[in-house]
Amino acid sequence: MGEEAALCTSSAEDGDDVEGVEGVDDGEDGVDLTMTAEVHGVLREHTWIGQVSADHDLDEDLFGLAVKRAAAYGWSSTRFSAGVELGGQRWGHADAGGDWSQDGRVRQLAWLTVYPATELREQHLPVLPLTRVMVDSLGRVGELDFTGLTVRVPVQLAPDTRFDLVGDADWFALAAPDARMEVSVSVLGAGDIKAEQTGELVVQRGHGQLRVEVRADAHDRTTFVCDLPEWTPDAAAWLAEVFIDALRAAGVRDTAEIAIVRNSRTPPHTAGVTAP
Repeated sequence: MGEEAALCTSSAEDGDDVEGVEGVDDGEDGVDLTMTAEVHGVLREHTWIGQVSADHDLDEDLFGLAVKRAAAYGWSSTRFSAGVELGGQRWGHADAGGDWSQDGRVRQLAWLTVYPATELREQHLPVLPLTRVMVDSLGRVGELDFTGLTVRVPVQLAPDTRFDLVGDADWFALAAPDARMEVSVSVLGAGDIKAEQTGELVVQRGHGQLRVEVRADAHDRTTFVCDLPEWTPDAAAWLAEVFIDALRAAGVRDTAEIAIVRNSRTPPHTAGVTAP
């Protein structure tokens, strides 16, 4: 089975600490508690995007679009000043970018690094919100062929989400029977991961909607093949959350990278991704 995007280590650089952002915490002993999500695929820019940008004097990049979209959803904001505390915000922005090369090849189209709030203990790590912000942003400038999602998360911040994952499984059960898609999932940096145990926990948290096979261990990565009810950015984000909770339940407390890639029977076009 071919993979339409390389399972690559995230190249996003961590931004400097943001003073005054509620919930920002470097962690004990200087542990990095930033979180990064990446969207991979092919972007075909709208033919009119350059003219519209010129007509309205817009200079939009992924970071600018993501900040605006996060504020629209009420997840984050740049309004930080004396007396303005945004209680309940999900994250503080650190940095973002993406490769929008128009060559028809799979690229790291968007990456977003944030400081997830640490005082909202019962809230999920914002995997789906970050994914939606990036996908929405890409959708404003072109057509997206989504091939992969990568997240790097401090698992120590992840709460127990088993109860919520029941509802997520019900949500994705409302998918066309012929929409199922096989994907590859690789996990890196999770310490001494117990592959079989993690696979069993993933199946449990999929509540009948996921089939999982442990494929291989190579170069510090553990690879799984998963059968998803559908292939969408939302479904990929859900699968990432399932793996995060499985790793948490298995005792992982380190930062882990989870790369989810759509499999295809046709040879993919892939491109190496360099640091932004």
